[in-house]
This record gives sequence, structure tokens and C-alpha cells, in this order.
Amino acid sequence: MSTRGRSTSPRTIQDGDVDMDNGGSDEKKDAKVVVVNGLSRNVVQSHLQTIFAFYGEITKIDLPLFQKSGQNRGKAALEFADAEAAHKAASHMNGGHLDGLVLKVELSNLPIRSRSRS
Repeated sequence: MSTRGRSTSPRTIQDGDVDMDNGGSDEKKDAKVVVVNGLSRNVVQSHLQTIFAFYGEITKIDLPLFQKSGQNRGKAALEFADAEAAHKAASHMNGGHLDGLVLKVELSNLPIRSRSRS
């Protein structure tokens, strides 16, 4: 029998433990861009379109790819037609799972970059 102690089980989350405002920052109230981090290499643009279009119309998607492999770099930026849709997507998808990985979704005031010449 081992003498090692056991770790405690995680406690259940109470309503007061969760910040439902996703930061609640007034400076990003007009943000239309959602930045998604933690994507698996298998995710392609059509996956993002299908999943995030549930929250509103997406006008642009930037999914940077590695040049040699053609796989994504694990992050993406999606621009929504209106700020309300972007806020909904960020609050509902942050901490969500896609292809077995946990997503980190944040709002951004920065515009999506134009495609490079690559």
C-alpha cells in the first residue's frame, strides 16, 4: 500500500463563482471580432463557420496556416456583422470544447488583418 496522499476532488462550481459577463469591460462593448485560441490542427475554416454562425452572421474569418503543412496555427479571428453576436459567441464558446480541446475565446477591438501575399 502506498503512503502517498490523495488529491482532493474538485469542488462544484456555485453560481457566484462564474463571471457571466466575460470580463464585463465597457471598452469592448462595440467589439465585433472574436479571437479563438486552443484550436486543434484538424480544424478548418468551414468548422468555424458552422459552429460560430449559430450566434450571428460572420463577415470574415482569418485562420492562419503553417506554410509547409497547411495546418492551422491553433488560433483564429472571426468578425461578426454586429457586436451583440460577437459578445454572445465569446461568452458561450469560451471554455467550450472543439475536437477534444478547450477553447479560449476573447473579444477584440482590432480589425482582422488582410490576407498576405503568401
